[in-house]
Amino acid sequence: MFRVIKNFFINLGNMFRKPRTVLYPKEKIIIHEGSRGLPRLRLNLDTLEIICNGCKDCEKACPQNCITVKSEYKDMETNLEEFYLNLGLCSFCGNCAEVCKYKAIELSYRYQLAEYDIESLKLEKLDLVKQAEYSIRDFWAKP
Repeated sequence: MFRVIKNFFINLGNMFRKPRTVLYPKEKIIIHEGSRGLPRLRLNLDTLEIICNGCKDCEKACPQNCITVKSEYKDMETNLEEFYLNLGLCSFCGNCAEVCKYKAIELSYRYQLAEYDIESLKLEKLDLVKQAEYSIRDFWAKP
């Protein structure tokens, strides 16, 4: 009987509270600092080249095996040839960003990733660079 009375007062209090959900897509949520979204490749702002050199540390650290890096060893250094990311497998754990020595990968704040075709979830190097135009707050301002 005590449980019934206790639950009655809890429900009565919840009736007068402000709702905790938003009316999506009319209202937009605030994306908090440190949230994990779509991984993206960073650019060197001076040369506008991709920072990644193709060392394959991110590929080794990925628990889902969703990253594929193809690199070429030339002139005593590795050069990035191709970079593939399968978002259908990615769990957004952030291991790739943590293990990167050059901080070439970072997790963006983009989380709306629904697609009709599973092939659309396979991203290449240029697709991951395009994601760099989104920042924390102006993500919602973009069409």
